Amino acid sequence: MFRPYDEVKNWILESGLVEKTLENQGGVHSFYDEGLKSFGFLYPEITGYFISTLRYIHKNENSNSHLIDLAKASSDWLISIFENYGGIVMGIDNQKTKTSLAFSFDTAVCAKGLLDCYSLTNEKKYFEYAEKFVEWIKVSIETNGTVKPYKDLEKNIFMENDDVWYKQKGCLNIKSVIPFLTLFNYNNDQELLKISNNICNTFRKYQNNDGSFSMHEGSSVINLHTQCYALEGLLFSYYITKNNDYLESCKRSIHWSIQNMKKNGSIPLWFNTKYHSNASYPIAQLIRLMVLIDSIDHEEKYRSTVKTLTTFLSTLQAQSTNPKINGGFYEEFYKSIFGWKKRKKLNSWGSMFALQSFSLVDNYDKISFDMIEFLY
Repeated sequence: MFRPYDEVKNWILESGLVEKTLENQGGVHSFYDEGLKSFGFLYPEITGYFISTLRYIHKNENSNSHLIDLAKASSDWLISIFENYGGIVMGIDNQKTKTSLAFSFDTAVCAKGLLDCYSLTNEKKYFEYAEKFVEWIKVSIETNGTVKPYKDLEKNIFMENDDVWYKQKGCLNIKSVIPFLTLFNYNNDQELLKISNNICNTFRKYQNNDGSFSMHEGSSVINLHTQCYALEGLLFSYYITKNNDYLESCKRSIHWSIQNMKKNGSIPLWFNTKYHSNASYPIAQLIRLMVLIDSIDHEEKYRSTVKTLTTFLSTLQAQSTNPKINGGFYEEFYKSIFGWKKRKKLNSWGSMFALQSFSLVDNYDKISFDMIEFLY
């Protein structure tokens, strides 16, 4: 019987997605290109998600020393990237452009990964480097809570520009509070809590009257993926602070998302742009958020919607005799002049998000809200 969770877990762990060469052991590739029959660049941010995914799988399976070994290898690789370049760079391949900038958001994801590795191993090195990553991020945070998106490593300054969306301040950086609040849970450092609240309160700059989140302050563009990032940060912060404004913001945004859901369970990735696609990864993110919010109120308000979303998400899971393909999740359906097509790239982070979403759905009746500590 084809089980989405088992198949995607196997793809993540066994397809070759994780690099085994000595130089980059533990680094995780961004995707597998079915047409080119090759993996994409090594992606530090996604390596952070991978470590957190391993912690989640380890919890589900009680104990597995192989998972811990993988988490340590990936964490050590991230530490080496941080030390070698002076920050968490975009990616490792033959393009120097990917190593000239280090990103605040990516660093936060990797800090959470290191904290999850510390949870698995109790090795203080990973905790101490997570603290270093968070200290690095602090410099990027403005007094109004917005986050400068990247550091130019040659100029040694944090910057923003409008070349591309991820080089601009945006709602996605609300998710950056997760490692801050996780550290706060360990050490009760009130400064971490104050910074987190300051970042979370920027939701008022980005959230529109209809509940949607503008990608950037004052922009009409909405991106479902970055909107979900904002919600993940807000929901995690609600878990720690019990600030009901954060929960209500999430519920308003989810209501908007449901209003924009098609009958087949898809929701456009982009709004108010020329781009047209239905991607796997934000759908998986939405599923996780809905299950977790239902666990707060001990209701199943979103269950029928989750079922519809899950049905659509399943259409993007690959079934193949090729182990480099089978079980992974394709990135998206995109609209071309010939109609809707499936992009033949198996997406690493979409697959990791999908793994957790299917697991939560399978255990819908048993989920408690403290499961959000495993959100990545």
